[in-house]
Amino acid sequence: ARPLKDSAKAGIAESLFNIAAALPRDRSTDMALIYSQIALYLRPNFELARLLLGGLLDNQRRYAQANDIYGTVDASSPYSSTARLRIADNLTDLENVGAAVEMLQNMSEERPERTDALIKLGGILRSRERYEEAVDVYDMAGMRLGEITPGHWLFFYNRGIALERSKIWKRAEKDFLKALELQPEHPYVLNYLGYSWVEKGINIERAKKMIERAVAQLSLIHISEPTRRTPISYAVLCWKKKTRGGGGGV
Repeated sequence: ARPLKDSAKAGIAESLFNIAAALPRDRSTDMALIYSQIALYLRPNFELARLLLGGLLDNQRRYAQANDIYGTVDASSPYSSTARLRIADNLTDLENVGAAVEMLQNMSEERPERTDALIKLGGILRSRERYEEAVDVYDMAGMRLGEITPGHWLFFYNRGIALERSKIWKRAEKDFLKALELQPEHPYVLNYLGYSWVEKGINIERAKKMIERAVAQLSLIHISEPTRRTPISYAVLCWKKKTRGGGGGV
């Protein structure tokens, strides 16, 4: 049995962790940092508290310090993969993309049944406008997906973007349509595919309706991808020009 003293410490650590996790991030980050650090002091193997502390440092953009915390997560821990994925994100934000790429490649080789490292790597390459490399990585991840579920819409959407930017339109269109099949009313998918069709002068009527539905939704929710605002506006402008010129649907 665990000694009473250790049990008491573990109980206090758990309580502090719960408080830190519940505190609002916008107003109480410093207090949450203190509580999570005390929780780790009382229970050094408390990996969830370690992830919480790293996440709090991430929120303050203290990426190097966060990585120091994530780096102490035991390799045998079930949270090790989560910690390493976060390290890769932070290395990218610290402009050490090469190290992030190497880490994610190693992770994908260690766990050939998993997709998370490859999807993360594809996202990093895409964000750096290394679209053709991103396509190759997404394709590797695609071979590991298994049964397709609605949650895979984001994979097809992101690969579609990489394909479209690589000028591989037929495959990109297929991925966007698959994403739309999995999430029929998602505004990002409606927007990107509608915009692409308008730009190419095809499926104008369907594209118009998709863009209108996307704009209606995006005007009501917080936009986490602000770069999508411009394509929406541009797509609407293109559509107006097409309709004024007599363009029709396909």
